[in-house]
Amino acid sequence: MAWVGRYEDLVEGRQGQYRVRLMDNHRGADCAYPPVEILPDGTIVTTTYGHWIEGEAPFIVSVRFRMGELDARAAKKVTKKERHGRTK
Repeated sequence: MAWVGRYEDLVEGRQGQYRVRLMDNHRGADCAYPPVEILPDGTIVTTTYGHWIEGEAPFIVSVRFRMGELDARAAKKVTKKERHGRTK
């Protein structure tokens, strides 16, 4: 789970802008807290292990994304919810 917000949100106990599930671990809590690296071009990379395919052994995976990609997806979800009358 990635949290997106501002430092002030953390200090003041606010929820931030949004949260996003980067991958779905299929076996309870058997996964790690991944390190996060920001590359010179702004790409964010996170690497961790977990049970990413149901019924298979755990393995290591990296996820790469840019904040613009997450913001665009979050905006689409908000718009979709608004169209269906859900704004919470």
